[in-house]
Amino acid sequence: MNSIKPDPMLIPRFNIDYGMKDFIHSLTNLKTEANTTQLTELFYNSSIEYTNSGRTSLYVILKALNLQAKSNVGVPLYCCPSVFDAIVQAGHRPLFLDIDPENYTLSPEHLEEKIDEIEALIAIHTFGRPADLDKIQKIAGEKPVIEDCAHALLSKYKGKLAGTIATAGFFSFRTGKYISAGEGGMVTTRNPELAENVKKEIQKLPEPSDTDEIKHTVKTYARSTLYHRPLFGLVSLPLGSRIEDKVDLMNKYSFKTTKIRNTDLQVVAKKLHSFQDKVERQRKNSQYLLENLEGTGLKLPFETKDTYCNYYLFPVQVNGLSKRDEIGESLRKRGIDTAKLFSKTPEIAKKNYGYKEGCPNTERVAENILVIPNHFTLSKKELDQIVDAIKMTG
Repeated sequence: MNSIKPDPMLIPRFNIDYGMKDFIHSLTNLKTEANTTQLTELFYNSSIEYTNSGRTSLYVILKALNLQAKSNVGVPLYCCPSVFDAIVQAGHRPLFLDIDPENYTLSPEHLEEKIDEIEALIAIHTFGRPADLDKIQKIAGEKPVIEDCAHALLSKYKGKLAGTIATAGFFSFRTGKYISAGEGGMVTTRNPELAENVKKEIQKLPEPSDTDEIKHTVKTYARSTLYHRPLFGLVSLPLGSRIEDKVDLMNKYSFKTTKIRNTDLQVVAKKLHSFQDKVERQRKNSQYLLENLEGTGLKLPFETKDTYCNYYLFPVQVNGLSKRDEIGESLRKRGIDTAKLFSKTPEIAKKNYGYKEGCPNTERVAENILVIPNHFTLSKKELDQIVDAIKMTG
């Protein structure tokens, strides 16, 4: 990446929705039990347990399934590498599956080719877009299917909430995700035996100390402040672009299993009251972008039949890596930051997790993908700025 010129009005690629009120609420309720009634009511047909992160939640589910050691766990190659790490930490091996390039989720056709080689499967609702669970579960048969709902809180498949349909599901409340609680993960399952095993696995995890809770809350607030205007464009992006390959600024790859921090669970419980409204606003912003970016030559996302997408992120595809990078650079110069999300995953999987080849759709999407801002906080003026900037890139 070229040297980045500071821009105090740069629109961040993601929205970290963690403010001073959340910071104060966390610390003042450090010793108070969080009221999770709304989560219980939302997932009324499921057992619910909590961990410190989405990847710990996946780790716990895999341990609770009591698979044979070094079982192959099917997983879409197009995802955050932390998913692969959780599989390895649980004592298993990731077996990489390709995606449907139109919807970014697991390809049922590729799964059918590989189903005899795997013992469990992770179906990722990427960008909040529900995977085709009917086809996936039919192919999987009796093999457990785990829904990765890190992007998909309140997304629905055929009227059912993501995370309540397959064998088990897990969610992430990490800063940068929709609900931005700091950290935290949640496990859901409707299987009583698995629910009991999950509970036993979580009981084995260490409790975070009060000191850890306080440090974490301060760090979360500082990170959020640096990710908002004017500091994002003035300091965070210019500095972060120079050190992102050396320092894990957003805890993308660090992996420590503990129980959930009470400070994080407090924020989750507090934010659920307004979360549906935020999802609707983000869907409205996304629809505005869809309508106004028609005819720009970008491959735009779409909502598949029988699904309700929370539009956690707004992915577009550009024809070729060099063109993608050119457009991203042009947009940044016009005040809009973008992300090439998971574009490095195939390379990371080859280097660290044994991926060789076999996922051509994923490798092509990794070269073409660009995520543009669609935050619920964006005004019509800012959305128009994004649209105009994209149209000016040609």
